[in-house]
Amino acid sequence: PLIRCPGSNFSVSAYQNIGDRKTQEDRFTVVPTLASHPSLGLDVQCAFFGVFDGTVGDFASDNVKDIVVPKLLESPSLKAYGQLPPALRAQEQHLLEAAFRDMYRASDEALLAQCARYTQHYATCTSVTVMVVGDLLVIGHLGDSRIVLAKEDESNPGRLIGEQLTEDHKPDTFEERQRIEQCGGMVERLQNHSNKPFIRGGDFMMRKALGEQPMQLQYSRAFGAKDLKIFGLSNVPDVRIIKMGASPYRNVRFVILASDGLWDVLSAQQAAQIASQAAADMKNPSEVLVQYVLAEQARGRARADNITAVCIQFD
Repeated sequence: PLIRCPGSNFSVSAYQNIGDRKTQEDRFTVVPTLASHPSLGLDVQCAFFGVFDGTVGDFASDNVKDIVVPKLLESPSLKAYGQLPPALRAQEQHLLEAAFRDMYRASDEALLAQCARYTQHYATCTSVTVMVVGDLLVIGHLGDSRIVLAKEDESNPGRLIGEQLTEDHKPDTFEERQRIEQCGGMVERLQNHSNKPFIRGGDFMMRKALGEQPMQLQYSRAFGAKDLKIFGLSNVPDVRIIKMGASPYRNVRFVILASDGLWDVLSAQQAAQIASQAAADMKNPSEVLVQYVLAEQARGRARADNITAVCIQFD
């Protein structure tokens, strides 16, 4: 259901479906209030949301969902932001960006330690995360899950605009390929995967011939995947901060976090419209989004992936 978060100007819903897969490898995190935490002590609303899409099982996503918030709260940058006088916070937003980078780095280190402990060297997951701090949205991501924002068109009141806030980390984009190749990795398009680009570690076929089990992934930044980290798989997120209530985000209505199973079917604009109509009909926007995608996949006789959606609806 759509849950109202006390002391805030938003409600949140979440929904997931296993699709046509044998296991559910997606995980999500919803923390409606962080403001009162001793390490913050903020006098404004503060909440955290995340969706994590696992690959090679659910070990990475299942661990990361529990790791990220504690690591965020340990960040010196976040503690420094919380200690600022309210009048200075607008000038020090870079501390929030640094806190997210701290969180991603520390979470990956903690996950890799868990992977080593339990011999899960191939476990990996993508990540999309949002922290609401007063009227700010702090956005961070790794991989090909996405975050979409729905806002009112300032020049055409009543019209909703869906905007994709994240760009997929694909191995064949210039910056990603350059880093991978400089680290000794390879980018190859695989015919048996619809000619999609994959990151591979070193001489993939030679390593297989030598009896190794090298990894390959469709995204170039992620948590975990120890085998590929030395070959250019990055844990450095893209981070951005959006100020709500000011142009061009004067009237934000929704923020939607979802795994790629949703975005394989829906555009940002479609997701914005479906979520808005669901809310108007007093339905769970996350559930309506996921069920819409499942119906579309069934209609096209396509095999549905795991799908997870978290929707934040602002007043």
